[in-house]
Amino acid sequence: MHKVLMGCSAGLGEGGLGGHLNFVYESVRHSGGRAEVFTSSSAVSGSTITIPAPSWQKWIKYTPVRWLPATKVYWDTVHFDRYVSEKLPSSPVIYHTFPGYAENSFRKVRRFGGITVLEAATTHVAALFSDTSLEHRTYKMKGSPFHPSWVERVLREYELADYITVASRMQMDSFLRQGMKPEKLLFAPLGVDTKRFHPLPGQASLVPRMKGEPFRIISVGQVSLLKGVPYVLEAVKRTGDPEIEITLFGGIGWRKIRSLIEQYQQAGVRIKLGAGDPIPSLRNSHLCVHAAVNDGFGLAPLEAMATGIPTIVSDATGMKDAIEQGRSGLITPARDAGALAEQILRLKHDDDYRIHMAEASITAAQQYDIQERVAYYAQLLSPVWSSIQGERSG
Repeated sequence: MHKVLMGCSAGLGEGGLGGHLNFVYESVRHSGGRAEVFTSSSAVSGSTITIPAPSWQKWIKYTPVRWLPATKVYWDTVHFDRYVSEKLPSSPVIYHTFPGYAENSFRKVRRFGGITVLEAATTHVAALFSDTSLEHRTYKMKGSPFHPSWVERVLREYELADYITVASRMQMDSFLRQGMKPEKLLFAPLGVDTKRFHPLPGQASLVPRMKGEPFRIISVGQVSLLKGVPYVLEAVKRTGDPEIEITLFGGIGWRKIRSLIEQYQQAGVRIKLGAGDPIPSLRNSHLCVHAAVNDGFGLAPLEAMATGIPTIVSDATGMKDAIEQGRSGLITPARDAGALAEQILRLKHDDDYRIHMAEASITAAQQYDIQERVAYYAQLLSPVWSSIQGERSG
């Protein structure tokens, strides 16, 4: 039985990163292997090894660093990685982890002849940082979610990784454009839990809209510049349609985003905020919009499609892979609020078109059923997991 070690600050199934971690964990189990996870989560089990929080977390709230989230994230990843590297055995092992958490650990694994696998989770970090910086300049928002030292660290981790998994063609292309060797990249799309995300008969997206009923749009994911929230709000404003309302379902990490939301509310855009389980809100929506300027995979729109919600994504979202344009969804240019507004109105005013798209989206999402994707990932990685190559130098 092969054994695979994994590292992630999130717990199994906790949030987007934890969901990705759980996907790898279940794939190892599917292959007949055994997985152990280094995690900072308090939700521990027999297969997890807890990494204690750094001592500075107790006093950081009394320092200016509390206003520098990118710095805090960078410190967190370095602490986690260093602690894991001390705990890793001085013998050949297979170790999976995520960008920012890998440098020290990967050096040790390679030093003792093990295999290193980096779950890319995003597009190439150079593209991610560039797109994020552009948005922050555009909206005159200070700071960045990504510390420059974190970016440099991830670039070194790319070099230290034996393999890098990518979950979409967009991710793959971003790495190839940066000169990554194709043989280092493993194409392994993630999956959606279609038993949990599924439609109910008579839900809003699958029936004609009643006269005077609000046309409800939902955008699921972090309410941020990177997810393209300003373009969604601007698109709704440009429609000039008072029947349209939008729910932003996710956490808001920047005060200026809250100010931006308030500005659009004052301009007449009907905005609601949501949190918790998105499924009830999805089933109450007529349309999902995911206007990200950079999203390597895009699980949220895939979950919406599986729930039977017609979905518009930007061409900077990896989940455009799942969409047949005009049939199972729509793809619009990133940062183009005008094009987005046109498609929103088209779906609002054509019930038959919207309902047929909703039905086709269910079928498209089923191609990404979690069990099938887990089986594929297990098959793809099994040769890596079941063999340890010869000695490597750090």
